[in-house]
Amino acid sequence: MLRRRLLIAGLAAFLLFDVALVSFALTGTKPSDSAGSVVDAPVVDPVETTPAVVEPVETAASVDSPPPTRILTALDASTVWRATTGDCPAATANPELTTDGGETWSAFDASDGTDASSILSIYITSKSEASLVTLTAADCTPQRVTTFVAGAQWQEYPDRVGANWYVDPTDRAAVHSPTGTFPAPCTAVIALAPRTDSTAAVLCSDGTLFRTDDGAATFGPGIALPGSANLTISDDGYVILATNQAGCAGTQLLATSEELDGMLTPSGCRETAVTSGDLAVASAEGIVWLWAGDEMIRSSDGGTTWE
Repeated sequence: MLRRRLLIAGLAAFLLFDVALVSFALTGTKPSDSAGSVVDAPVVDPVETTPAVVEPVETAASVDSPPPTRILTALDASTVWRATTGDCPAATANPELTTDGGETWSAFDASDGTDASSILSIYITSKSEASLVTLTAADCTPQRVTTFVAGAQWQEYPDRVGANWYVDPTDRAAVHSPTGTFPAPCTAVIALAPRTDSTAAVLCSDGTLFRTDDGAATFGPGIALPGSANLTISDDGYVILATNQAGCAGTQLLATSEELDGMLTPSGCRETAVTSGDLAVASAEGIVWLWAGDEMIRSSDGGTTWE
């Protein structure tokens, strides 16, 4: 009897222990209330910042170059025409000619009988023939006057001026070529150098150089050269004069090709004090002529040496 009671009591204890184990197992594997939920990130209050301010770099104000008051055109190593110019109608057309490489100069009155005032450009055809694009004293409109006897006599041809390149001082925002009048690539062209009826270069008052190969209908990219003062054609491109250039205490000469995007290359320097309006340059047969201040000199090596 006692053995039976002990057996029943042991069985009951075993059952109670088993129930306790099952209960513990169920409780241990039950996910918690926070399991699998997204935990919100802590909220950070925005910090007020001030954007950085870039201070402007202080630079010297650019100075526009004035239109040149001198014109120089060469036919060859010995024949060169030169002239000064001014405002119409006060100015008169008095070009000068040398046929001995600058040793002597002869002056002429191209205003006599032609009503010529300001000279805009000089074109040389031969040793005896040359033409000027001038403004008329009467109404300051462009005209062409020509000599066939090396300056001894001049005749006006107003109907022929359309075949020449020129910039009218009353509208420097336009360029006239043999194919018509077109907008300039800047607001003020100060110098013009035509190579052919379709190719030419212009220099703007801010020193930018532009070239055209379609008679001024369009222009290539500009090349900035602050201090540019004048330019001319050369055997294979153009020569530009500039002042206030690093490494040249005077007039810097730079060469470039006729390509629309050709680069500028320094070719020489004349170290003498000048003002930009009193500079003119011409080139022919490998000789560069420079009219600077009181000097009329020439160079056979692009401006490295002078004579």
